Amino acid sequence: MSEQQFNHGDLVMIAKDLGSSMSHFTADKRAIVIGSYKDQFGSSSQYNEYTLYIEGEGEVSWYYERQLTLIERNQLGLLEQWKTEREADRKVKSDLDWVFSHGEEVLKEGWPASIGALAGCLDITNLWGGRGEGWVYYENSMAVLGYAAPWLKIGDKDGWLKACQEWKEHRKLTHHNTN
Repeated sequence: MSEQQFNHGDLVMIAKDLGSSMSHFTADKRAIVIGSYKDQFGSSSQYNEYTLYIEGEGEVSWYYERQLTLIERNQLGLLEQWKTEREADRKVKSDLDWVFSHGEEVLKEGWPASIGALAGCLDITNLWGGRGEGWVYYENSMAVLGYAAPWLKIGDKDGWLKACQEWKEHRKLTHHNTN
């Protein structure tokens, strides 16, 4: 058994081609290793799969060792910088005034912070579902964006908030009547 090649804090480059089974994963970007499966969960055999903090995106699992190239070891300072920048970006993009003043961009780019803010208006607090599945997040995000689209396109935050309130009241009545 070979040893783990990367450790927490290592700056790596993700390969351009991850293979067809991972074509939906981020490729060709810098990332910092959070840890291997073994580091995080104690498995003695899975040392070659990693959780990464991808620049501008956040944590993602499971990248294979063969898909990564070391740039520089021990870059925990850079990791903290990236986290700070991402939090600042999240704060901006989750502000409803910003969301509705950038409605077309929100629809086109699908920023998670903006979608989360829109979902929150509907009292939806978990777009990932009970098992944290990516496809559930995608489906729920697209549903929220689809519902919000008419208001986003015209920048009508007040109209959106009114529609959300009506939706919540209807949902409460429907839920109450089914019990």
